[in-house]
Amino acid sequence: MPKDVESILNELVRRANENSRRIRALEERNMLIETRVGNMEGAILRNAELAKTKLEELNEKLDNFSSQLLKIENDVSKINKTLEKTAKKTELAELENMLSLFNPLRSKFITKEDVLKLIGKG
Repeated sequence: MPKDVESILNELVRRANENSRRIRALEERNMLIETRVGNMEGAILRNAELAKTKLEELNEKLDNFSSQLLKIENDVSKINKTLEKTAKKTELAELENMLSLFNPLRSKFITKEDVLKLIGKG
């Protein structure tokens, strides 16, 4: 075989080996990327499921808070209605003044004889 043909064949074999090595390296990188993407997809799915679970828990708590708030509002309404029926401080003071007017120990009532003296019949 002539030297030129041999050197050409050697160059072709070297290039083929180099290309094979590069293809293997690319295939390995591709496999690593596919593995990472798969891991990320799994993590995303787990996070989505966890987020869904947490959201359901939050919705349930929100519903509980809403029902508790409604119950509290009803209780406050009942208390307000009850308070409307109770006497105010001024009303109690007025009642106390009225009772003190009729208190026989503190008030002086006019007797029948006193009335007759005042009108001149007695």
